[in-house]
Amino acid sequence: MMVAVWRLSLSYLKKSKVQNLFIALLILLSTLLVSTAAIIIANTGNLFTEMHSRTNGSHQILTLEKGHHDPQFVHDWWAAQDGVEVTKLLQYRTLSGISHQGQDFPNLYLFMMNTPASPLGVDELVFSQGMVSSTPEKGAIWVPTSMANSYNISVDDTISFKAGALTLELRVSAIVVDVPFGAPFSNTSRIWMNSDDYQGKLTALPGNDNYLIGLRFADYSNNSDYWKRFEKDLGTPFLESKMEFESISSFYLIINRIIGFVMIFLGLVMMLIALITIGFTISDSILANYKTIGVLKSLGLTSRRTIATYVMLYSFLSFVSIPPGLVLSTLSSRLILTFSLSSLKTADTDLRIQGFGAAILIGLILFALVILFVVLYAKKARKIQPVQAIRYGMSETDNSKISRRMNSAGIRRLGFGHFPATVVIGLRNLIKNIKVSVLLLILTTMASSVLVLGYVLISSITGIQHTAAKWGYDNANIAAVIVNKTEFPRAEFEQVINADSRIANYGWQANITGIISSEARPDTVGQSLSISISVLDGDYRQLGFETLSGNNPRLPNEIALGVNVAKMLNKNLGDVIDVYIEGKQQSFIITGIYQAIANMSISGRITMDAVRTVNPTYNDVDVVFINVNGLNQADTVADALNISFKASTSVVTQQTLLDSVFKEASNILIFPMSLMGLLFVLVTFIIIFSTCRINIRRESKTYGIYKSVGMASKRLRWSITLGIAALSAIGAILGIAAGVYLLPALLETVLAGYGIVHLPIVLNWGGILLIASINIISAALGAWVSSNVIRKASPRILVVE
Repeated sequence: MMVAVWRLSLSYLKKSKVQNLFIALLILLSTLLVSTAAIIIANTGNLFTEMHSRTNGSHQILTLEKGHHDPQFVHDWWAAQDGVEVTKLLQYRTLSGISHQGQDFPNLYLFMMNTPASPLGVDELVFSQGMVSSTPEKGAIWVPTSMANSYNISVDDTISFKAGALTLELRVSAIVVDVPFGAPFSNTSRIWMNSDDYQGKLTALPGNDNYLIGLRFADYSNNSDYWKRFEKDLGTPFLESKMEFESISSFYLIINRIIGFVMIFLGLVMMLIALITIGFTISDSILANYKTIGVLKSLGLTSRRTIATYVMLYSFLSFVSIPPGLVLSTLSSRLILTFSLSSLKTADTDLRIQGFGAAILIGLILFALVILFVVLYAKKARKIQPVQAIRYGMSETDNSKISRRMNSAGIRRLGFGHFPATVVIGLRNLIKNIKVSVLLLILTTMASSVLVLGYVLISSITGIQHTAAKWGYDNANIAAVIVNKTEFPRAEFEQVINADSRIANYGWQANITGIISSEARPDTVGQSLSISISVLDGDYRQLGFETLSGNNPRLPNEIALGVNVAKMLNKNLGDVIDVYIEGKQQSFIITGIYQAIANMSISGRITMDAVRTVNPTYNDVDVVFINVNGLNQADTVADALNISFKASTSVVTQQTLLDSVFKEASNILIFPMSLMGLLFVLVTFIIIFSTCRINIRRESKTYGIYKSVGMASKRLRWSITLGIAALSAIGAILGIAAGVYLLPALLETVLAGYGIVHLPIVLNWGGILLIASINIISAALGAWVSSNVIRKASPRILVVE
């Protein structure tokens, strides 16, 4: 009897070659998407952790710029602690912007480092390109991989820096992996200079040297104990800037977390669709072979052996589909990781991809699920009664259900007699096969939602100028970045913009570090919190800064907090918070809470008057935001100011500044989102082709009768195609709603930790409708191609069948 089972299983394989090929492809694509997501999620953290360990990376970076503490004392205290490794005391000056290959890139904040001889102790540099040496040679610099990738900088290129009245031209001798300041999308970089160049060209400039200290803990979870002792010995909270490990790692992880989340969610959906499709295929196969199975059962074939035929068939299809899916997932995940983590890649070492064990486990789970679904659906063969099978070609119950459905009052009210025959045939095809229609509706909904989500994400990032304020940025038309503070003629600049009738309003912004003492933190004991504070001499509302709730500050005793700071401190609107500003503690009323991708919303906003209550002469501004009366004048005004003040400022439009940060993110997202969209379009085609082919085979007599009374094959094919197209159009509408509202809401659960609790999206409805229609075309094409069998078959053969 096992020989009969083998032959029956082989006959099913041969009889439906195209359908079985598509089922195998569907299993392969499900494996590809889910295992790719698993590998990306597994490697995003691992690759960063591996490089962080390789470089003996820091857990905290102390930046001493304001002169509140003695840098040598701070360095020596930490160096004396057991369980803490410390960098050398790193000396630097700050510059803004570069010129490379004839182009100016103003939105760069540069730490020009006085490079000590290696080793540094912590945060060792790894050479990606160029000659390895202990320090840069005279006239040369090392730049980080993130900056080199973003601005197409190569070894031996010359980069120009504005330093006072001078312009420094330095040759790039090496490109290095600089973990704490080398993340993608960051506009802060460390430029490693030769010590003689630093002493000869930068120390002569007005201002003081600043210092960086990197700390690496043997057990990072115990760092609060060290900080409690440190601030006790210091006598005050640490009043300078401190960057935590979470901030160091955040931009390395955020894009792949987004990609991984979307892929794993949609991969699971695709896997479920694949399993349900297999179930429907088995059900339809049983129905199509109902008489055959009934006859075989009457001859002694048991239900268990009948089920075994399907288990053998789908075990074979899974066996030939899952391994290629796993292989392809390693290639696709490597490509995505190479794009998104290129700043951790060196020329002599490739990214070592891990997580293959998880991918293999996913393959085994998918194989087990396929077999489980096969058994569950194939159990229907047990209910086959030989007599009913021979008489009805299905169970008597199912035959009665279909008859009642097709003759129900609801169907009669549709008034089929008033519609063209082409429409009636298409509608009856959907109504008669209601379960299949529901599956196709779910499929087209999910496929459309994937396409729409990908389009919305990419268009929201490329069109960020429309939602900049919702990401925590200003919404001013122009930004004048001060690249040389010592030479900047503020009074003259202000006089020029006040006299320009094209300018509507402006505001000066500075950036300082605020400190919240450990006593004010309910979430952590023994460690103060360092937050980045925006200081505005102007009107926050006029310059387009937004809040999630409340308002931006207007009075000296008011503050708006980033959403993650408010969460950490358990603070709400109207609460009072004590913050050290310029070394002195001040009390503020919380008037607003906002979200910001910069600094993970660990930030705040105050007015210039708030700082001047502590330091009346404070005037250390970094940028002036400018609004013009007509947006079409922004480029003209920016160009004019650039020419007049090119020695000390770089004046650019908002679009230029945003592109410098977010263009890389959109480029990284294009490939995985396009891949997922393409896969779902392909899956739509495969499933609709398979289900339509099954339905056509099942209704072969009906179509034979249609052809025998003179209905052309093309008209029958159009009937089936239009019915499927109408169903997929409904799915596209539902998919648009899911892609615009539901999936972005789920994505917010990932972004909340990075400071974005409400994802700002740009809705280009023309593009959304166009992208959703791709799935309708795919569905209609699948129906049209599958219905080709009607054209090839003669009425006589169809009637006989």
